[in-house]
Amino acid sequence: MSKINIYDIDKIKNINEKRVWDLLVTFYEQNEEYCTCRDCILDVAAITLNSIPPHYQVSDDLTHAIDKISDDEILKVIEEAAKRVSKFPHHL
Repeated sequence: MSKINIYDIDKIKNINEKRVWDLLVTFYEQNEEYCTCRDCILDVAAITLNSIPPHYQVSDDLTHAIDKISDDEILKVIEEAAKRVSKFPHHL
């Protein structure tokens, strides 16, 4: 019998994904000039997540994830993504 339980896959999380969503809220509160429609926000989130390294783990401990990329670095990537999306929005 296998010791691997494939149903445990939902226990593995990309911690940076939650960080990006939390930082998106902060970014859009401070930068009202960017479109906040569903499509633009999802595009910015996708571009940001594709631009930063994933950090998969089974706990919610952010210590090691923050060591690899800071919130300030993520916010810079979010800003670049928002500028890119504002030039070529998909909501039109």
